[in-house]
Amino acid sequence: MHREGFLFYHTHLILLNFDYLKLKMFYYIFIIILILAAAYFLSWRPRRADRYYNQQRLWFAHRGAMLKAPENTLSSFQKATDSGLPAVEMDVVSTKDGVVVCSHNFDLEEKTDGFGYIHQMNHDQLNDIRIFGPEESTEHFCTLAKALKEAGKNTRINIEIKTFKKFDLGTAIRVLRIIKNADISDRVMISSFYPIPLILIKLLNRTIPTGFIIQNKELLPLIHLIKPDFIHPRGDIISAEFIHQIKRKGMRLNAWTINTKPAIEWLENQGVDGIITDRLEFYNR
Repeated sequence: MHREGFLFYHTHLILLNFDYLKLKMFYYIFIIILILAAAYFLSWRPRRADRYYNQQRLWFAHRGAMLKAPENTLSSFQKATDSGLPAVEMDVVSTKDGVVVCSHNFDLEEKTDGFGYIHQMNHDQLNDIRIFGPEESTEHFCTLAKALKEAGKNTRINIEIKTFKKFDLGTAIRVLRIIKNADISDRVMISSFYPIPLILIKLLNRTIPTGFIIQNKELLPLIHLIKPDFIHPRGDIISAEFIHQIKRKGMRLNAWTINTKPAIEWLENQGVDGIITDRLEFYNR
């Protein structure tokens, strides 16, 4: 019995030491992972976007020439290009059957003669629906693929992804596929209010720049998670200090939606990189 007790004691001691070593090993692994994660998130710098901006401040036609034609339509994008603006902003959503169409709204009762929600309808159900524009103009929906095909060869494009659910990744994947098929990744950026699609885009394609759209300054720390190349703040939250903070991080700043001359002039003097506007007539070539 004495010998059995001795063996039991030492076996138990060995197991305790093994558990301690195992716990210690997991502790050090956790610390290493924590350090690597901190280094990854805190040392991030956005990649250079000189090719996209082409050494100039960009003016983006918000939803195309929405004051001259129904927004987010082929005629709206064409009129924006005809006005001389170097860039166009377009919103996209997915239909129930996975077709990416240009639209700012899911609700068809906003600015169309249809009813229901785009994400609950197949693409062919949109064919007869008309989008209302200024001066009683109307036009049908266009797909993102068609809009990119018709875009001017020198036009820069900002594709804003709209998702009905914050964790919807399908639209982001489809947009990447459409951009690849159109072979225009060198003059496209993808932007969104939602972090998850932007993170996915960064993981799947590091060559296409991304823009994080924010409406309040409290969301700014999320850039360390999302790692966008551009920040798109709403005009009324921008200050000289805010611009300095963004520039210090090496990021480009595109302000939205700026529709008065004094605001545009102030932002240009502060060194913003892009102006997203409805007022195309203010553009100075």
